[in-house]
Amino acid sequence: MAFKPVALASASMFALMLSGAAHAQDAATAAPQSDEPADIVVTGVRASLATAQRIKQNSVQIVDSIVAQDIGKLPDNTVSDALQRVTGIQVTRAGGEAGTVLIRGLPNTATLLNGREAFTGTGRGIALQDIPAELLAGVDVYKTSTPDLVEGGVAGVIDVRLRRPFDFDGFQVAGGGRAVYSDQAGKWGYLGSALVSNRWDTSIGEIGIMLSASHNRRRYEDNTAFDFVSNPIADPNSGNQIGVPDTVGGLYTQGDRRRTAYNASVQWRPAANLEFYVDALYTQYKNRYDTDFFVGLPKAGNVTSITPNPDYPALANGVTVENAYTITSNQAYEDKTTTYQINGGVKYTTDDNTTLSSELTYNRSRLPNRNMIVDTSFNAPTAVYNFDKGGTPQIDIQGVDLTDPSAFTLRTLFDNHSVAVSRQWAWRGDVEHKFDDGFLSNFKIGARYTNRRVTSQATASIPIAATNPVLVSTLPGEFWDLSPNGLVKGRVGIGQFLDANGDYLLDNSDTVRGWFGQAVGDRPFEPNLAFFDLEKTYAFYAQAGYRFDLGSVPVDGVFGVRVVNTVTALTGNGVDSRQNYLNALPSINARFGLMDNLQLRLAAGKTITRPNFADLNPLVTYVPSGSTGNQGYAGTGGGGNPALTPIKSDAYDITLEYYPSRNSSITAAGFYRKIKGYIQTYSQPEEYLGDTWLVNRPRNTGSGSLKGVELAYQQFFDFLPGALSGLGAQLNGTYTIGKTEDPINGGKQRIVNVSKYSYNVVAIYEKYGISARLAYNWRSSFVDSYNSGGLQASTIVADPTGQLDFSASYDLTPAITLTFDATNITDRTYQDRFKGLNSLTGVYTDTPRDTRTYDRTFEFGARFRF
Repeated sequence: MAFKPVALASASMFALMLSGAAHAQDAATAAPQSDEPADIVVTGVRASLATAQRIKQNSVQIVDSIVAQDIGKLPDNTVSDALQRVTGIQVTRAGGEAGTVLIRGLPNTATLLNGREAFTGTGRGIALQDIPAELLAGVDVYKTSTPDLVEGGVAGVIDVRLRRPFDFDGFQVAGGGRAVYSDQAGKWGYLGSALVSNRWDTSIGEIGIMLSASHNRRRYEDNTAFDFVSNPIADPNSGNQIGVPDTVGGLYTQGDRRRTAYNASVQWRPAANLEFYVDALYTQYKNRYDTDFFVGLPKAGNVTSITPNPDYPALANGVTVENAYTITSNQAYEDKTTTYQINGGVKYTTDDNTTLSSELTYNRSRLPNRNMIVDTSFNAPTAVYNFDKGGTPQIDIQGVDLTDPSAFTLRTLFDNHSVAVSRQWAWRGDVEHKFDDGFLSNFKIGARYTNRRVTSQATASIPIAATNPVLVSTLPGEFWDLSPNGLVKGRVGIGQFLDANGDYLLDNSDTVRGWFGQAVGDRPFEPNLAFFDLEKTYAFYAQAGYRFDLGSVPVDGVFGVRVVNTVTALTGNGVDSRQNYLNALPSINARFGLMDNLQLRLAAGKTITRPNFADLNPLVTYVPSGSTGNQGYAGTGGGGNPALTPIKSDAYDITLEYYPSRNSSITAAGFYRKIKGYIQTYSQPEEYLGDTWLVNRPRNTGSGSLKGVELAYQQFFDFLPGALSGLGAQLNGTYTIGKTEDPINGGKQRIVNVSKYSYNVVAIYEKYGISARLAYNWRSSFVDSYNSGGLQASTIVADPTGQLDFSASYDLTPAITLTFDATNITDRTYQDRFKGLNSLTGVYTDTPRDTRTYDRTFEFGARFRF
């Protein structure tokens, strides 16, 4: 990482802020800031950042927010894309978008929609990338909790606020569209959205109705080159045992992903103190993608020579193989998710400042997935493998045409499908009373009941050998096609190669099944792989807001406790588990007004995070070892763990926040989490049918901790002359240390996904109808996984990675804006490595594992608002 340029840029921006501090202080009022002054009209990015800053400043919790205009001004199409700019947020990326959202490195977040629990499939949270940014009013990231928030989330809670009709003054029509080009895929996609909202005064009170919709299609391509784990073979020259990767190769993942979302909201206010509402959200995700695999088998053939690794002689750096058996494979997938949430509620405020509210919510999510995989093979007269050519494997296949169907043989079929369904009824009721004066500012109590049922069924992923392993040239020409070209920018040495056509596999599945001696129709679900889970929760909370003066320092905050009883019943695959556990979760948040624009916050509390339902799945899928298998074991397995217990955490936070003006701030935060039973995935030898298998499953760790510091700065440089006054900047950085106990080998180890350092640098310009942002997001190395098996290092560690994005818009008229966005401008390369000690031998090594490249995207569009 180039620390020096970043440090210089940061110093320059802070110097600019200090030089303008006097100007900012002149604009600040003596009282705590809240609404914008009536004589100042602020719009666009400035308004959105000012609103987000005001939410942070006035909240009783420690929170970071983004609002709708903020998201619309970034090159961000989903909630997960937008959140990557928030202090302490990290994301994982693939398929042309941000996927998993990590708060301070942890994925264990509770996700809410308008304050209500939401989820996708058998997970605890909703897939944030399924929610289009166009439907949002804002997103709040709560880093500390209060008793009235739904429990869950070691690292925090993400509340996605969707639009409602009373958010607007009256009739509103808005929408937009964009064309999206993905350069690695070489294909176009699109995004479109529309919103209509209105409110009326009628004889039965005020009524508001809002409808919005979004549809997008993204075609993408990811490239990966890989070295798999190394296991020993005899050196043909010395006779010594030396570790050689079981497989070496690469893959192209080509996807056509479509997302559709509809949001409707009705609000009825028959009186000023009474409101009824109904909200509904429907999202559908479809992803049709192919993975074209080239699987080199360095040990499947006549190994004529092995070149030892110069740094680690027990491992090979390369091999030469004659009559090298090699596999290509097409993995065709159809993934679909349909999720909806319907909610109805009422809120009534009495004359004595008491508010009563109640709401009933129904969630349903269904995930049917299907995939057909066909392996084809060829024998190369000579194959030369270099396992580390600048951190990426390089393969030289000699003496065979990789595009000739007469050189390939039909080999193996994997024919699988699954379905997971999750349903939940949730009810909550709350009573809040506000006090005009005195120590207590408000008192709030409430209760919540949930009933969630999860079912999952699947076929066993077993290899089915061809009954007649014929040459591909004897099969219909539509069966095969060629992969893309230039794998990982040509670094692997493999260009186009022949494999099955994914569309043919899915459209002609019965024909393909016949070649492998299988019956027509989808294979029946494997009864031993089914599981059913019922979970009920009963929660009660009580909290009080308080205020007092500590000398000349005003203090306010919230304290209270949430008590939740969880009752579960899990059945499947010989498991019949019942659990009933009670948790008391006290918390306190305090804010000290040190100066009019300087405040200190302290917070402490307890949290629990229940295991994902998929992690509790008792099934284990076993895959026997073969030419591609992990030698030394009968095979590999993967599954869940019904013995998992909830993650518990004691949380402590402190922040210092300075707000010199309505859209400028400097904040610092420290956090500490004492964690018990954190859940991570590990591989461990297990006995099955009299043999030893390497089985990968989630497991509770012992005690651990997460601690760190966050720094953030935001300002528009209004004091600069002329056009320069449109400049602004955002800087934030996070330092995090996360460690937990290794449940297999003992001792402490890093928590997976936690980067020690991460930061965002955003340059902003807004003036004369022009709005532009250049945003760089960077994170340091992190652990991907542990206990990978093999003779090499057992831990997989990702290298540091950063991404540069650009967004610009021009207000053609007050109602119409033209937009241009670009992501991944620097065409980043992701790499991870087997790095550290081997879990069995204790020997240190550092060798390549994956190299991945992703699309750069370019978007052209327009949006309107009337």
